[in-house]
Amino acid sequence: MGNNSKVNFSLTQLEYIVAVHKWGHFAKAAEACHVTQPTLSMQIQKAEESLGAVIFDRSKKPILLTEVGKRIIDQIQLVLFEAKKIEDLIADLSTGQVKGGLVLGIIPTVAPYLLPRLLPQVESLFPQIELQIKEMQTHQIIDALNTDEIDVGLLATPLKISKIFEYPIYFEPFSVLCRKDHELSHQKKIKHSALKYNDIWLLEEGHCLRNQVLDVCAIKQDKMLKRKYKFESGSLETLKNLVNSYGGYTLLPELATDSIGDNTQLIPFERPIPAREIGLVYRREHYKSELIEALADAILEGLPEHIRKIRQKDLDVLPAE
Repeated sequence: MGNNSKVNFSLTQLEYIVAVHKWGHFAKAAEACHVTQPTLSMQIQKAEESLGAVIFDRSKKPILLTEVGKRIIDQIQLVLFEAKKIEDLIADLSTGQVKGGLVLGIIPTVAPYLLPRLLPQVESLFPQIELQIKEMQTHQIIDALNTDEIDVGLLATPLKISKIFEYPIYFEPFSVLCRKDHELSHQKKIKHSALKYNDIWLLEEGHCLRNQVLDVCAIKQDKMLKRKYKFESGSLETLKNLVNSYGGYTLLPELATDSIGDNTQLIPFERPIPAREIGLVYRREHYKSELIEALADAILEGLPEHIRKIRQKDLDVLPAE
């Protein structure tokens, strides 16, 4: 092939294209890219001329990709992603330390309990790592990995999604939290099959922990509708407060059991103990792998010793979804 390719676009133009795709709006995209709208529009037009194809259908609101645009947007994101590696590689070479930025998505049923343990470890073991942390549900983490908005997610594994790599870190057993006057309260240890009471408090849809709890409990969804009060929360802390002040019961993962109300008690399960596996997930196998391994080390260091020692053979590890 002769070297007469007419395709000539800049990385900046590709960034503008991705921004318009994300925001569906030229003005918002320009604001996000810190340029004026005429500059952004002109640069995208130049890229379209260079490619000999129209990428956006400007007649729609929000602005949508044309068929050609849809076919090339993933490749554009990949080009930008690969280009960014050059900066990161040069930054890594200038220092012998594990250093760099990592954007982490973490599910809401892990974040409040793990982050206070994790951050001091990152600070002391890997002071050169800059962590940006976002609380997100599992499906949001997967979407954000696919669009490169985050580098890594911390959530319940295994997900078994193609092109997503998994790095399991620890197992977290569940126990039952109930009021001291609840029918379950006199039991020393609980069998799964005993959890047929329908006065359970659940997390709202979208939390993988909700599905795991329903897996453990022998409760049919239709039975739940007969209750006088039905409240679903995004926070385990709210569920803990409800059990303490009102009654009923819920299931808590181990790290969430540190503080409970005076009117409540925890009851462990008989073996095999229902548990969840918590791990890191990422989409780019070799990119930032050193940082991801450092993050895994810091997570392990921050865990209480008894959780680090838990063996899988004592557990019934629940599917993540």
